[in-house]
Amino acid sequence: MIELINSFPNFTGSFGDKRIDRRASHALHKLTRGRSSSVRQVTESEAEQKSFYRLFNNESFSEEAIEQSIVKRCGELCKDRHLLCIQDTTEFNLSGHKGRVKAQTGLGKTTKEDVLGFMLHSSLVIDADVGSALGYSYIKAWDRKEDEPDRHERKYKKLPIEQKESYKWIAASNQSKTLLKQAHTITIVADRESDIYDLLSTVPEEHVHLLIRSNANRQVATGGKLEDYLNSLPVMHQYDLMVRGDIRKSIEKRTAIMDLKWSKVAVSKPANSKDKELPKSKELYVVEAKEQNKKAGIYWRILTTHAVTNAEQAMQIIEWYKQRWYIEQIHRLLKTEGFRIESSQLEQGWAIRKLTLLAMMATLRILQMMLAYDDDEQAIDEVFDKDQQQCLQMINQQLEGETEKQKNSIKSNTLKWATWVIARLGGWKGYKSQRKPGPIVLQKGLAKFYHMYDGWSIYQKFSKNVSTQ
Repeated sequence: MIELINSFPNFTGSFGDKRIDRRASHALHKLTRGRSSSVRQVTESEAEQKSFYRLFNNESFSEEAIEQSIVKRCGELCKDRHLLCIQDTTEFNLSGHKGRVKAQTGLGKTTKEDVLGFMLHSSLVIDADVGSALGYSYIKAWDRKEDEPDRHERKYKKLPIEQKESYKWIAASNQSKTLLKQAHTITIVADRESDIYDLLSTVPEEHVHLLIRSNANRQVATGGKLEDYLNSLPVMHQYDLMVRGDIRKSIEKRTAIMDLKWSKVAVSKPANSKDKELPKSKELYVVEAKEQNKKAGIYWRILTTHAVTNAEQAMQIIEWYKQRWYIEQIHRLLKTEGFRIESSQLEQGWAIRKLTLLAMMATLRILQMMLAYDDDEQAIDEVFDKDQQQCLQMINQQLEGETEKQKNSIKSNTLKWATWVIARLGGWKGYKSQRKPGPIVLQKGLAKFYHMYDGWSIYQKFSKNVSTQ
């Protein structure tokens, strides 16, 4: 696979100004090597800080231009692939910056009362067959104006879908279809907020499918509600699901026994829909996975346009939906445990939003390494150049222990081998009995590696100059 991430630091021609292209590349270079979104922490001098501030406040360095530069390359890598376009929304809490961040500069209300910040919606593209990350097919940041009337005053329910915030799901789907038109198949994957009849009935095409977690208990065209219809069906398959414990969310570690059902259904157009162009019903398949003997256990009800007529196809739908975890990790990296966007010291909301877009580009390298840990074949050349590989070899020798359990036994020409080294630098112990390294560990390790590599490069140049004298 042609490596996408390495092309990101090159903004040549992206903004129509060579100086802006160069500064943007430099900013991303610094972000990738640091563990913070604070300009003061990733820059080395006051002059460099001022250069960063001028870049983020430059109107030519616009959000739209950054967004276009991010998604463009993804469209070039999609030919003949089956792609999962995984959508999600997150919000950034900047309430701690009130009084310091200037008013009316790209920040506003969020979904939580009295929280200052902005929203971000994106579509992460994953190769469905091999599980590699290719990039983003849609990115959009926006803010809700603090003086905006509430939903009741705006008569929100009566507004056309194009004027609602929920249109983001359709907009992202349509742009993905256009951008990835050379793909063999596109599957839009999204959570419950995207369960909108307008999306279900207008987005699918012959090679464009939906995989949406059901939220509404929709009316079934044959009569009754979807939930009642599923309850009337027998369990068709069972499988075991390993559940990781999470103390923060009060989730116990356990093996969940899952009951699986599936069926073809026709869901009816909502009675309150005013759009006369929408069809009266839409044929879909529904897959239900429900944990046995647990009132508040795992429950997934998924609507899809993929045909589901047996257990294997139903399990495939579940596996594709579970890959939503990747975009959740992207958002996690952007916040307090990764690039700390919410702790940014920039004084303009617009600048913080641009910084967030650059950080999204940097997180893709982390994600690719995460996915490579389960892939024994992806070439190391797709991410690290020859000099970096030589430096990694030397670091690897220092990190390996005396016993076989502490050796890096992975093939050295694979990205998985490099991921072992990077993860060890990030604090991972390297034992096979350990859980595989997560995104925060990899980000810490990558930042540490780049600092070591910079020093190693200086030494190599010095040694070369001395030898030629």
